[in-house]
Amino acid sequence: MASLEKTTEGIPRHMTSMVPPLACLFGVVVLLSSVTPVIKYVFQYSHVQPIGLASFRVMIGFLLLLAMTWLWDRRGLLSLAARDLLWLGFIGILGVFSYSIAAWGLMHTTVVHYALIYGLLPSVTAALSVLFGHDRICLPKAVGILFSLVGCIVALSVAHPDEASIHFGDWFVLLFTVMMSAHIVFSSGIVKRFGVMVSNTVMFGSSSLLLSLASICWSDSVQNDTSPLIMLSMFYIGCATAAVFLLRCRSLQFLSPATVGTYHNLIPVCTVMLAYVCLDESLGVGTMLGGLMVLIGAEVVRRPQLLSLTALYWAKSPVLSDLQRRKESIT
Repeated sequence: MASLEKTTEGIPRHMTSMVPPLACLFGVVVLLSSVTPVIKYVFQYSHVQPIGLASFRVMIGFLLLLAMTWLWDRRGLLSLAARDLLWLGFIGILGVFSYSIAAWGLMHTTVVHYALIYGLLPSVTAALSVLFGHDRICLPKAVGILFSLVGCIVALSVAHPDEASIHFGDWFVLLFTVMMSAHIVFSSGIVKRFGVMVSNTVMFGSSSLLLSLASICWSDSVQNDTSPLIMLSMFYIGCATAAVFLLRCRSLQFLSPATVGTYHNLIPVCTVMLAYVCLDESLGVGTMLGGLMVLIGAEVVRRPQLLSLTALYWAKSPVLSDLQRRKESIT
């Protein structure tokens, strides 16, 4: 059964062998950049509540993942013990169930603010990784984390004259970012142990169950008078959520993490531009400056050696050497 052979990441080779890695990476950027404005559109032009949208989003993703896993990794799914299910369920609450918190935050803030705060994800992940002993802190990484945080504060503080600097939903988006970072930190090694398909199917399934119960208790998941366009938008959100991780894993099979991370930096930029063009959201100089600082800080956190090499190059530059010689001659 060579056609059903799996990669080390748990994805069948024939599922992605015909798709170029760069095309997959471009698809990740397009999907993640467009999902946030689409969610905001659903909130603006329907009565769908955050818990209902999150429930529908995760359910669609779970059904797609379950179908693919049942076809190509049924044995791995059925071999999970109760302890494995509980652990994957807990990780799923941090990473998948938190979509409801993200939706609640986006309902009460702008797409621009959402993209800027969520752009802190690499820096927050690095900080939590150090805090829980998964990584060691170094000066360039600490500088990158601080630079991203300052950039986010600058972007949110310099508000447009017609809007508040800090929105109520910003705090929920920040909580979502922290939860997603914790999900990344705690899920270290899970993919290698259980495989991408199995682990994500269980995480989506457990979160889908909890969100469905919450939606029944506190919200109407889908209104009867919801328009076909809104329903299509919600279906797109769910399918995009399930497709992103498959495309990302495909790109990581053949491209370096540095390349993937560089393209990921385009996501908040594209999201902000879509919000500016399609949703008519404000975009000032302070927002662009702060967003640039967030991206630079995230890149330094991801590749701290760049800052070290830059400092070393500057220390050995002719300009600095000439200044030191002049200082020595004066003294």
